[in-house]
Amino acid sequence: MNTPFFIAIRYLFSKKSQNVINLISGISIFGITIATAAMIIVISAFNGVEGLVISLFNSFEPDLKIELVAGKTFPAAAMPVTITEDEELALYSKIIEETVIFKNYEQFAFGKIKGVEPAYLTMVNMPEKLMESNTGFDGLSMAKDGVNYGFAGYVIFQNLGGYIYDIPGEYESLTIYAPRRNKKIKRNSSDAFEIATIPIAGVFSFNNTINEKYVIIPITLAQQMLDYGDEISALELQYNDGVDLELKKTEIKNILGPNFSVKTAYEQNELIYKTSKSEKWMVIVLLGFIFFLGTFTMVASITMLILEKKQNIKTLYAFGATSEQLKRIFFYEGLLINFLGIIFGLTIGVLVLLLQLKFGLLKMTGGMVENFPVVIKLSDIFLILGITTVIGMITAYLPSRILINKTIK
Repeated sequence: MNTPFFIAIRYLFSKKSQNVINLISGISIFGITIATAAMIIVISAFNGVEGLVISLFNSFEPDLKIELVAGKTFPAAAMPVTITEDEELALYSKIIEETVIFKNYEQFAFGKIKGVEPAYLTMVNMPEKLMESNTGFDGLSMAKDGVNYGFAGYVIFQNLGGYIYDIPGEYESLTIYAPRRNKKIKRNSSDAFEIATIPIAGVFSFNNTINEKYVIIPITLAQQMLDYGDEISALELQYNDGVDLELKKTEIKNILGPNFSVKTAYEQNELIYKTSKSEKWMVIVLLGFIFFLGTFTMVASITMLILEKKQNIKTLYAFGATSEQLKRIFFYEGLLINFLGIIFGLTIGVLVLLLQLKFGLLKMTGGMVENFPVVIKLSDIFLILGITTVIGMITAYLPSRILINKTIK
């Protein structure tokens, strides 16, 4: 066995003449344990919240979205059939989006209409997103007995004083004021708006950003209101599981050319993703700093141990031990304290996370999910191991090198 390492183990576990040294060593291991456990728990909790937020946004966004680079609308016929007849394509929908004014009774609100085809309701899993719906509507259609119906975000519908009746044939209707094409809006001018009324069959909940401004209506009504003819503002595509979306994006861009943009769900919510990643790294840096502060007790433990073993150090030096060997003894001592704290911390942290996943120890009262979400990633465990090991090595190296030099002089 490596002699400095063997002596370091004996020093760590043997009883010292001063009990306070054992106490400080124990406190040091305890502090590193708590700091490490906090790192894995907090980062895993952040992963869970991040995944929840992203899923809320992605549930409203398609796998790929095709739009014009410059311009608002384009003919639906401009889409080559090779895109919509792709065997790996599960569903697609033509889309029209426009900012409009909604009115209900004497209340007004700005928002957006999203004209969609029936397939869109399946793409976003509308039946599961409906909070309330009128009898007879399952969220998979927006027409009944030849009449068009819409679905509204629950926030904007609530702000307009809307109500969903649980009575067949009873509906709250929203009046939509949509700007007419090529018309300028003037004061006290009403002919610049196309006005339509649509009964609301249900209210949905995706996320607050969507819920507070969107009303989904049939695309035929949107085209008629906005005088778009067969023009659309986007084509949204949903592919089968396992399809390489980046590869599909490249293929479609090559087919359509530079006039069209093709965005993945990540790119459609790029700010959300980037903000989430930035916040995670800020959390990691902060937790790393807390861990660094926790290692100060290890410095105290090494310092007091060197002071206690001063005579032993001089004896070993007299018997031929080099200064480097003596430094390694206390360097290894610090590494052992750090290693034990890390192992205990990771074990406790992962155990707490597994208990949360299994039993839901921490609830989210009134939240989107019942239990607080956590996601354990192997990459995060290796990252924590790397951060704690590097900080521990630095913290153990400095006092052992400085104090041994002073002791043997």
